[in-house]
Amino acid sequence: MAISITEKLRHLRAEKGWNRSETARQSDIPISTYQAYEKLNRKPKGEAAIKISRAFGVTVDYLLDDSKGYPPGPLDRAAYSKPRRVATDDGEAIDLSPLTEDFRRYFQTNPDKLRGFSQKDVEELASIRGYGGAPTDPEYWVNRHHEEGQAIERCKHILVGPNRALLLSLLDSIDKSQ
Repeated sequence: MAISITEKLRHLRAEKGWNRSETARQSDIPISTYQAYEKLNRKPKGEAAIKISRAFGVTVDYLLDDSKGYPPGPLDRAAYSKPRRVATDDGEAIDLSPLTEDFRRYFQTNPDKLRGFSQKDVEELASIRGYGGAPTDPEYWVNRHHEEGQAIERCKHILVGPNRALLLSLLDSIDKSQ
């Protein structure tokens, strides 16, 4: 059953027993911003979506997917409402709470796959929509993300090296052919 973001936010807020002001405080966003989401049927984006989903203890995917009705299913409930931080090789803590349960489980069993990841990388993975609205194979998407990152790094290396002109002409010819 389809449900608008306005209805979903009202249901989740009622479940917590919060008014709009308390919801904004718990989400650490301005009250006017929260009211725009609930009153004007605007979907939160980026950091605001993450903060609201954490406050309600649901996944970002559930919050933004209109096809997911109320109440949230077990996989739509975040295993924790506080940020789940995992330390990376460089000592930076990454919050995995925006990810779906499948991705979090994948990273728990394959912590080496977080090597080189940043918070931005996690948020990009959280925005992936596969068939039926959810990614079906976390390993595929994580490997693909790593491959794209490596390709970008190679291009950056070429751009500052002696083959810069060659890469730029190649990119120009690809751009013209599209």
